[in-house]
Amino acid sequence: SGSEKRSSFTISSSMLDQENRENHQPENPIADDGLVKENDSSSFFPHVDSLRFEVSQNTGRIHLYSCIPGKDPRPRPHFQNFRPEEVEASYASLDINEEKTHESITDDQVHLLAIIEFMKEWNALRPIEKRKLLGKPLQLPLSLELSYLSENTSHNSEGLLKGGSKRRKTPFSEISIPLPQNAVWKKVNLRRGYQKKEKEYTQAWSVSNEPLCKLCQKPCKGNNAKEPEYFEDLFCDLACYEDYRTRTSSRFIRQELFQIEHGICTNCKLDCHQLATRLRPLPLERRREYVKKVAPELFARKNLLETLVNDPTEGNAWHADHIIPVFRGGGECRLENMRTLCVACHADVTAAQCVERRLIRSKARKQLKDTLNELRNNPNQTNLLADNRKETDCSEEEEEEDELLVEVPGSSYSIDQKISPAS
Repeated sequence: SGSEKRSSFTISSSMLDQENRENHQPENPIADDGLVKENDSSSFFPHVDSLRFEVSQNTGRIHLYSCIPGKDPRPRPHFQNFRPEEVEASYASLDINEEKTHESITDDQVHLLAIIEFMKEWNALRPIEKRKLLGKPLQLPLSLELSYLSENTSHNSEGLLKGGSKRRKTPFSEISIPLPQNAVWKKVNLRRGYQKKEKEYTQAWSVSNEPLCKLCQKPCKGNNAKEPEYFEDLFCDLACYEDYRTRTSSRFIRQELFQIEHGICTNCKLDCHQLATRLRPLPLERRREYVKKVAPELFARKNLLETLVNDPTEGNAWHADHIIPVFRGGGECRLENMRTLCVACHADVTAAQCVERRLIRSKARKQLKDTLNELRNNPNQTNLLADNRKETDCSEEEEEEDELLVEVPGSSYSIDQKISPAS
């Protein structure tokens, strides 16, 4: 029945491989262009291993491609696309024992299973990972596609600064690459129209009068590079602009995170954006009733509740939280290490992190105390420390004397005059 097939929606890779072997035996030859020709049909289908999937940025429809490694320089479109719910309906109504002429790729069980597997992996991605892959022909597994995008030299695939950082933001004095040779710093003004106040920024310019990117110091080639109107015009491309703003502006991180996750808590799934929007037109008492109805966890926290009902802004409804916290090296990160949390969930996470940090400090103090006690109880270690301290004091005294014994012509403090003739 249809309900039974829906319940088996999760497809394992081993099942996919088995169906591929059973349905693509040598009697169904593979043509030179990578298409499988079935004996009972004149239609051609792409071999399942060559399938590529592209999710439209505008409609969310899945477009099919095929690409044979070593032969196709780029994926070839098959001019077939469908909505995810159409694939689910095809899978629910597919009779695996029925022999019929396949008019669409979704009519073929093997290809349908491959599409279902793609949808399963796609739905498991985080919103920021989906945004990276939109509009690109993709192959399975999607984790491989994500690894191809991890070419950033300063951050890893999780958005963490390589080596880690315990600073929330990067200081402006450190974020840019050092000034290259044959370049100077200049003051530039953003011109945003008649009678608008100009904003002044510092930007590197080459000696050939070419503006350089504020992040990577490469030449800016944009139309407004020499007469910038917006802050983005001070960068060579959008990627550098977003990297710069993400590492220096908490407000920008919050704005970008909202564009991806739309203010929905990644933990409890509360729509914080809708909550704040619905609260604004309500009177004060009705606001409390509404919060109690849609967000009971938040309602149970008096301080957070009063802050929100008295000022129903999004900043009082949800926060941008570090997945790897700053105290564990998650600072100066990219959006991959950020998530949306409602204020109630964020309070829980913060409390748990405070306990963790307290335990870490307690453990460190205990280790220090044990080490000091061990040194005090070990006479050899005590004598060794005393000898090291004496050697350090002597070396410091010798350095101070050497600083006085400098050779200054005509001075009574010169080295030659301090040395006795008898020596």
